[in-house]
Amino acid sequence: MYENYIASFIHCSLCIKEKPETVSPREWTNNEVGILLNGDIQVWCIRHEKNVGIFDMQTDKILVDKDVDTSELDVNQCACCVDE
Repeated sequence: MYENYIASFIHCSLCIKEKPETVSPREWTNNEVGILLNGDIQVWCIRHEKNVGIFDMQTDKILVDKDVDTSELDVNQCACCVDE
């Protein structure tokens, strides 16, 4: 059986801004994850019908939408998921 090895979560920034305080990000977000024709991996927000991030497998870069404030990102710890 596989374990959950996720170190940091990826959430739609709009979902996190709209999330009620009584609900966890896990309960609130509604994402799809899929493989693109070129082999990259995309995370898509169903609630907002927008790209959350594309993982470019050739360059090891993450392409995010313009509404994501990358200054708030901490690769070591996701501020919205500390309690999860």
